Amino acid sequence: MVNSMIRNILAPLALAWMACSFVNAADLSDLKTVTNWQRVANGVWRAELGSLKGEIRYTDLSAAAPKLDALNALSDSCFPFEKGEIKFLTDSQNQAMVRIPTDEDEVLYGFGLQLDAIKHSRKVMTLNVDHWSKGGGRTHAPVPFYISSKGDGVFFNTARFLKIYNQVGNRKDSLRNPPEVDRNPPADEPQPGPWLAQPPGDAVEAQVNGPGMELIVFSGESMLEIVQRYNLFHGGGAMPPLWGLGFWHRVHATFNADQVREELKDFEDRNFPIDVVGLEPGWMTQSYPCTFEWQTKRFPDPAGFTQELLDKGIRLNLWENPYISKSSRMYDAMYPLSGSHLVWLGLVPDYTLPKARKLLTDQHYEDHISIGISGYKIDEVDGYDFWLWPDHATFPSGVSGESMRQSYGLLMQNMLYTDLFKKRNVRTYSLVRASNGSASGYPFVIYSDAYNHKEYLTGISTSSLCGILWTPEARSAGSDREWLNRMQTVCFSAMAQLNAWSSGKKPWSYESVTDDVREAIQMRMRLLPYLYTAFADYHFKGIPPVRAMILEEGFAGGPDEIIVGKLDSEKNPYGKDRRIETTDQYMLGASILVAPFYEDQATKRQVQLPAGRWYNFYTGEFAGAGEIITVTAEALDDRIPLFVKDGALIPMLTEAVNQSDRAIGHPLEIRWYGERSGTGELYEDDGSTFDYERGDFRKRVFHVTRDSDGSAQLQTTIEGDENLEMFGTVQGLKMMTR
Repeated sequence: MVNSMIRNILAPLALAWMACSFVNAADLSDLKTVTNWQRVANGVWRAELGSLKGEIRYTDLSAAAPKLDALNALSDSCFPFEKGEIKFLTDSQNQAMVRIPTDEDEVLYGFGLQLDAIKHSRKVMTLNVDHWSKGGGRTHAPVPFYISSKGDGVFFNTARFLKIYNQVGNRKDSLRNPPEVDRNPPADEPQPGPWLAQPPGDAVEAQVNGPGMELIVFSGESMLEIVQRYNLFHGGGAMPPLWGLGFWHRVHATFNADQVREELKDFEDRNFPIDVVGLEPGWMTQSYPCTFEWQTKRFPDPAGFTQELLDKGIRLNLWENPYISKSSRMYDAMYPLSGSHLVWLGLVPDYTLPKARKLLTDQHYEDHISIGISGYKIDEVDGYDFWLWPDHATFPSGVSGESMRQSYGLLMQNMLYTDLFKKRNVRTYSLVRASNGSASGYPFVIYSDAYNHKEYLTGISTSSLCGILWTPEARSAGSDREWLNRMQTVCFSAMAQLNAWSSGKKPWSYESVTDDVREAIQMRMRLLPYLYTAFADYHFKGIPPVRAMILEEGFAGGPDEIIVGKLDSEKNPYGKDRRIETTDQYMLGASILVAPFYEDQATKRQVQLPAGRWYNFYTGEFAGAGEIITVTAEALDDRIPLFVKDGALIPMLTEAVNQSDRAIGHPLEIRWYGERSGTGELYEDDGSTFDYERGDFRKRVFHVTRDSDGSAQLQTTIEGDENLEMFGTVQGLKMMTR
């Protein structure tokens, strides 16, 4: 396991106290001080609390070992807490708790794929893998990692349900409790301040029902650097194949081979790009539970059909859930290797067991991979309590039902990625319904059964803080405008997917916006060089390809709206205020700000521009600098609002292609925005294998300067293998400033 590699790496490293000065924390007599910190790399420390014997840590399931060279290339940093300040407790009830101090004005972000908010100060959260449940922490990927506005990040490396008290609760021995305030004072008596329904706590306290946990602390010069360190510690971000960044279309669940062919013919006739076709449950002989075997009534020649699509540059992705039907040919062999309870009346294999992994991956190779299947959609690994196994379920490996639930989505990713694809030096881009900590290196994108557009936009931001990818897939819409807005959001996300498994929708199903939808998909295809480079930065540098605005330098935080609480004996007896956050815009790659239209802002909205000068992506017109602007669909010709920072260079195809394979060798244009001299990169490799891990890649570095006569000069240098050309030659520099 990767975790054993981590321990071997850490063994010779000393404690990193020398460069920093510390003040001893106040004594909390019932708690123990964490003293066994080990330095991993610049800005990364770890410590074990209590006993971890027999416990799963998320790092056991990382895709790769820490990228120590990349971590140490970042700024050096002191341990972000005072000596002795972090304390813990283990008790006879097999529980462990850790207490991490916070300042009064400290803001906490993260905790995985949360769809309601990006800030989580003064909240109690239960981090359970579950179908999205609004608020409270239960979600598809409740990653136990948070980032603080004070410059630290903390990862609780335990595959247990985790209850987090974020600045909630006041210890009686704390030196920083706020003063008491009388809620109902006589009118003639002054008060020191407003009465608070929830006095701010001064710590994050996390508790697990287990004998211990591992704590990993990250520090950095910025919030982005902390996120980079988190991703690099877990092996770097995922690097999908080029085809994974094209357009995906999941057909209706009951489609057969001929219906898929007919649908693809419509894509071609209507000039719509498509790279991946997703087959939903009907491709199997039986689903819910599953056999993973082809339904030959619908697909009489799976190998021939798959090759037919590959010849057109189109890949096949197969839906499945992990629960095994009695009709499966591996049922009998898997029975003793499965848990005590059924899901969908199917066996729940214990994939911590090598024999169970081999049974499934051998069958998958024989029936799927050997004929050219390119990836999977792993469904139903997220919850609810009444759909998955109970917490007291047992598994033959001895792993608890609780830990198995927290890590099952990760186990599936680890098994399929490692044993089917990487083993054969073939990349995949796939989907999964649940994930968790240490998942940065897995090319699996999370999706949901929820369908609120605003929540989907929040998910784009929150996913970027914890090493997971998220798709705001489109399925259907109540109007042409909603369809256009959803499809535009999808086209500027980590995975551009239309999921028509139930609705049967096509990109052209809403006739009045068909041309606008096509234009959005085509723009994504033109941006393939830019997107591919963004994912390379994710892999090598840990920078998320789609990221929250709080990670962008110069972003002021957005205009959060505070709704002042009014005392009401029934609806609001404590008069609590309510905060509405701005989480509806995000960064795509190094330089493009995306601000989709949605819901009640379907054709007009505000955009918070970070510091510096920003320009309209389409026209090059100056948009603003560090201010809030208003944009309209009418002014943008019904295109999604996109803004580019001053000096940015955007490598693009000169025209759209309908499959990513056609981008290979396709000529490029370089767009230059603003007035400043700019530098940009274009990453290239073979687009499909892991050979880049041994250095088989190159970067074209572009630099633009303006001459005294107003003209511009583009210079290009190549780093790496000069002969490893992926995209074509640059046809010219397009100056976008107006």
